[in-house]
Amino acid sequence: MRGAVALIRARWLAARSYRVRMVFSTLSLLATVVPLFFVANALQPIMADKIAAEGDQYFAFLAVGTMTFLLLPVSVNALAGEIGSGINTGVLEALLGTRTRLSEVLAGLIGFSLLWAGLRAATMLVGAWLLGATILWSRVGLALLIVLLIVLAYVPFGMMAAALVIAFRTTGPLPQAVTTLSALLGGVYYPTHVIPSWLESVSGMIPLTYGLRALRRTLLEGEPLRAVLPDLAILALFVVGLLSVGMIALRVALAYARRVGSLSHY
Repeated sequence: MRGAVALIRARWLAARSYRVRMVFSTLSLLATVVPLFFVANALQPIMADKIAAEGDQYFAFLAVGTMTFLLLPVSVNALAGEIGSGINTGVLEALLGTRTRLSEVLAGLIGFSLLWAGLRAATMLVGAWLLGATILWSRVGLALLIVLLIVLAYVPFGMMAAALVIAFRTTGPLPQAVTTLSALLGGVYYPTHVIPSWLESVSGMIPLTYGLRALRRTLLEGEPLRAVLPDLAILALFVVGLLSVGMIALRVALAYARRVGSLSHY
């Protein structure tokens, strides 16, 4: 993993030169928590019964959903952006010409972006807690495991988008479709059981549905691992299946690009 760590460190050193931007990008999240607080409190009487299985406080429900959703655009878009930039500058071809394994290169390219997004998400959750959201910090260990599984379930979509960039120089509608469907049908702003029945089946095909339900039951209800294990098992199946598809898509795209000689031409 030394190659991945080296790439993450290089991106950290580059980002550190823009310290003011880093600070403001984090602090701006605290400003978004305040309107969320007022909106959630206004809707509390309406939503209390609907969210009963995932916490009894709508503000905390929204905070956990919004915090988790912050990680999704990065998981889905970061790798395609890095790959596109690497093709344009010739860096990608140079990286693939080293002895570093493809998995390490991929981890290094998106590692810093994911870690930074995780820090911003944690900042937002702490801000919500300071405003009164009921968070059971004793369950944070299991919560981190669930968040990791959610991210791992969405990174493959980023791998597929990156494969499209390598082969066709565009991601197409894939990233936006994934994030939009997850936001609307994954339980970010409301529990999935209130979705119309004809859409609920679509919700069942979205990894975020299972991840958020398990995360809220853990952080807001204090449920033990055995209570959320069914959701985590389904989420783990998503991870295994989608990672396999993502790796295959990338290898096929790289083989195609090498065959036609387009790896270093944007």
